[in-house]
Amino acid sequence: MGRGQSAVEYLLMIAVALILLGITIHYLRGTAENVPQNLKVNVDPYISPNTTVDTGDVKVQVWVEKVSGDEYKVWYRVWAVKSPIKKAQLALVCMNKPENVAGYQVITHTGPLEPVNYWSNYWTPVKDEYFPCYIDLYIWK
Repeated sequence: MGRGQSAVEYLLMIAVALILLGITIHYLRGTAENVPQNLKVNVDPYISPNTTVDTGDVKVQVWVEKVSGDEYKVWYRVWAVKSPIKKAQLALVCMNKPENVAGYQVITHTGPLEPVNYWSNYWTPVKDEYFPCYIDLYIWK
């Protein structure tokens, strides 16, 4: 074995390890971008008729509006405050699943939604007997 040959081999092993580490970090960054942020916002016309959840770069506002005797409209706004939002999916989940609520299915907004701007929509009619509810929200940035 020649003089300094083992030092070159160690340098090659370190270079290979750094390349593998770089590939791993690159892969993990790509998969982390596709993981949505999940928020749950409680909705109840008696306990929390107006609720705001602020994470710093996303803000969610939810409020309940009475439509008739025992029916309500559940409104929401999803704000992009500091960074753009690629996509948002929202579902109204109630204690007793409503039968005839317009738009009770999952509502999807696709972006990009640039700051400062919002998406808004509502579910109606939500009867008094369906509460308490919560909005299950997934946000992709």
